Amino acid sequence: MTFQLVGNGPKIYEEVMVPLWFGRWAESLVELAALQTSERVLDVACGTGVTTRMAKVNVGPNGRVAGLDINAPMLAAAKELADGLDIDWIESDVCDCGLPSETYDVILSQHGYHYFPDKTRALKEFLRLLVPGGRLAFSIWDGHSPYTNALCAAVEHHISPEIAKKQRSQRQTPSLDDLRDQVSAHGFANVVVHRQELMIDVPLAPEFVPLHLGSMPIAGAFAGLAEAAQKALIDEVAEALSGYVQGDRLVYPDAVHVAVGFK
Repeated sequence: MTFQLVGNGPKIYEEVMVPLWFGRWAESLVELAALQTSERVLDVACGTGVTTRMAKVNVGPNGRVAGLDINAPMLAAAKELADGLDIDWIESDVCDCGLPSETYDVILSQHGYHYFPDKTRALKEFLRLLVPGGRLAFSIWDGHSPYTNALCAAVEHHISPEIAKKQRSQRQTPSLDDLRDQVSAHGFANVVVHRQELMIDVPLAPEFVPLHLGSMPIAGAFAGLAEAAQKALIDEVAEALSGYVQGDRLVYPDAVHVAVGFK
């Protein structure tokens, strides 16, 4: 499974999803990683670079930060957004980056692990890249939220079961215990998996659903629907989430697991 965006996808992702979702989760991840001044940090599957930029601010001018992603359009957006920050950008697959061993004090990844096609190779590569005593901290969804459950059901009804399966797969993640065991089994020590929960605050479905889907790999499938079918999909999401409406906003709980381990 991969997460590839083209066209306006990276722009919508940064302008909509980062402020409403991923920026908040990035803050939680960076805080838990407890970055120190002058540390060397690699942000894997960096996307448009929200976590990478936060890491650079935390390690300061004497620290070194790199963002790695296989998606060229996302990386191009990251470079533009980081104008003025001294960050290295690397376009590469996580398993074949060719970077020197024992280069980084910390490796971060926000919602990247689930998309790595070979998780065993990725974890071995992380271990190789970390200095002795270095640490890994990455986040992954803790299953579906009320919003994503409602959205995937509507996608199945109004687009197709196949597209809904693709969208659902983004949240079909290991349990806390399974995740801890996966990381521990590949050489990391003192592995702890933290559960973080936030109340997510987004616009109502008629505004948010088109923006969200426009930033997803299934954007073309939604855009290809007739206007009436798009409205029916959005109306179904709105009805399913009526209990989460607060004024002109949807407010609902969501959660991630953050795995932390040491070399």
